[in-house]
Amino acid sequence: MPLAPARTRTRPHTKSRAAAVTLACAAALALSVATIPTAVAAHSQGSTLKASSSVSALAGQSEQVLVVPVATGLEPTRVKGTIVVSGKPEGTVRATVNGRVVLETAAAASIALDAVASSADVLDQQLTVGLQIVPATQTMCVLSNATATLNNMVVDFSGTAKAPTTVGEFFPASVPAVVLPVPADPGSDVSAAIMTASAAMSHRYPDAAVTVVPEGELAARVANLPAGSRILSVVADQGEVGTKLTTTAGLPQLVLSGHEEQLRTAARALASDKTALAVTPSVTGLTSALPAAQGLTQSIKDLGSTTLKLSGYGTPESYVGVSQSQFGGPVSSVKVQLKGTHTAVPNNAQAQLSVFWNDYLLSSRNLDGGDTFSVDAEVPAGQLQAKNGLRIRLAALPAGGDCSGPAGVMPMEVTVDTAGSTVTAVRGDSTKAGFARFPQVLGQSVPVAFGDGNAQANTLNAATLIAALQRDSASLLDTRVVGIDSLAGSSESGLVVGATAEAANKLSAPLRLAEFRTISPDDVEYGVGVSAPYGVLEAFEQGGRNLLLLGAWAPEGDAAAAATLQGSLAAHVGGVEGGWGSLSRNLLVTQPSGTPVLLESNVVVPQKAVTDDYRPYAWWIGGAVLVLGLAFALRTLLARRHAKEAQAYVDAELKSSEPGHGN
Repeated sequence: MPLAPARTRTRPHTKSRAAAVTLACAAALALSVATIPTAVAAHSQGSTLKASSSVSALAGQSEQVLVVPVATGLEPTRVKGTIVVSGKPEGTVRATVNGRVVLETAAAASIALDAVASSADVLDQQLTVGLQIVPATQTMCVLSNATATLNNMVVDFSGTAKAPTTVGEFFPASVPAVVLPVPADPGSDVSAAIMTASAAMSHRYPDAAVTVVPEGELAARVANLPAGSRILSVVADQGEVGTKLTTTAGLPQLVLSGHEEQLRTAARALASDKTALAVTPSVTGLTSALPAAQGLTQSIKDLGSTTLKLSGYGTPESYVGVSQSQFGGPVSSVKVQLKGTHTAVPNNAQAQLSVFWNDYLLSSRNLDGGDTFSVDAEVPAGQLQAKNGLRIRLAALPAGGDCSGPAGVMPMEVTVDTAGSTVTAVRGDSTKAGFARFPQVLGQSVPVAFGDGNAQANTLNAATLIAALQRDSASLLDTRVVGIDSLAGSSESGLVVGATAEAANKLSAPLRLAEFRTISPDDVEYGVGVSAPYGVLEAFEQGGRNLLLLGAWAPEGDAAAAATLQGSLAAHVGGVEGGWGSLSRNLLVTQPSGTPVLLESNVVVPQKAVTDDYRPYAWWIGGAVLVLGLAFALRTLLARRHAKEAQAYVDAELKSSEPGHGN
């Protein structure tokens, strides 16, 4: 089993997807005007914004876009970056800004992008940069394998960012970053609301950097954030739930105040785009209903593909992402039903439609006779993952297989009925217990238990993990704080943060928070001894439900070392390249130095706490073996005695039958 250290990544500050998942939330905003806060200072933070994500386009693919948030008051002046073409650089590379062509040049290994931009290129406070590579191939069937990638994009701005004056303005279409500070000693209601707000912001802004920091470090941590970033604070107040606008370190800050369940509900409402209705500097009575759980049957349109067309000769294809969380929970099997129409196949031409699931071929059929098609296919359980890909490929050859004609002449075309084509799932588990079962096993409701008294650190770590889980969940995660005993006695899947050895034992975690060592198979050798503290994030099944447990162990109960290790693990998960989906197996272990390592619990030598769990069973088994042994011995003894008596009887019979016997 190879070691799998996770790689760090920088959170993307811009969208690299064509469309973000939207929240259908029935929010009711009871607005009342409060006293207008003092004027909010304008924010000026440099003149450039560097997009840390990139965008790539395959030859012949439709334009791929990267979206940059633009703060009110700023005007883009230039867009800069480097376009790298891999494969054989042929064809034409085209770049656009808000649909306007700013670069069109012959493909080359490296191309500099430096284009003028203006406020006319900004729509809904977003600047959209597009990239496309038009293949040079002149035949009908052969496409270039070149890929163009825009890296290191920087947008120059002029002007000064204007601070929002209403709650609605605080939540633009996109933001580069959101920071949530955690008070020094938050109550359980504040902790729950901060975790809920972390999920809400990660859901609303899937491409923003959502980070959680100690309140005392807020000013230092936000000092270098780009213009347009936001600070969202949650504080306790015994009055009615309300909001107010202010600033910290020149960045806009929204303070949400309240108490108990109403505070958590208000934090959840921030995920809804209906906050645009809040056209005053302060609002009260902020609330929302949790969206209904998603069903087990989803159309291709529900999954995010409004239109799905394949056209041309060769092998054009389209991709639809399918995550288990889009069905409201884990699933054990999936059935795909596709239907649509296609152009008539010319005489002597050939056309096939193939359907793949995670590169596994589900079905393939010829398109001939009529102009409609239907595909029904079952996905084998072994092919189901937390995040999956449904790929549809058209393979078409012109009449006689002659590809020498010009491209675009009477091409084949397939149109999938996205509203009528469905993916139907059956509830259950398709992956073994571990990180791969999350976040889908959580559904929507997420109970979170804290294992020790460090409420600030536990809240910070829990909110960071929730944000990472939310990015891989189609459903808004609704978090709440519960006690360890309550979680241990329930049937709900959930999260334990700041776990103690007692909590790990109570929940029968695979790795107890005590000294341990590993066995050493050929590809794994990882040991932890008395002098080496460690932190661990565990994903396991217990009592028919799935749990995540974050804890640490240090010699002599060194609480500071344990807290540091837990914080580093949470931060690592929050920034790992590939997100939550990059985690595999069921243990993520770290030490004071070195990269966190992914392990399977079966490489851990059974700890005393684990063997103690099975000691009663051992006594029962030993007793049962003893009873069976005694029964076998008694049976053997009786059998021998019976055989001896039978032999004596036979001997007597034989003797009585001898001549002269009895004379």
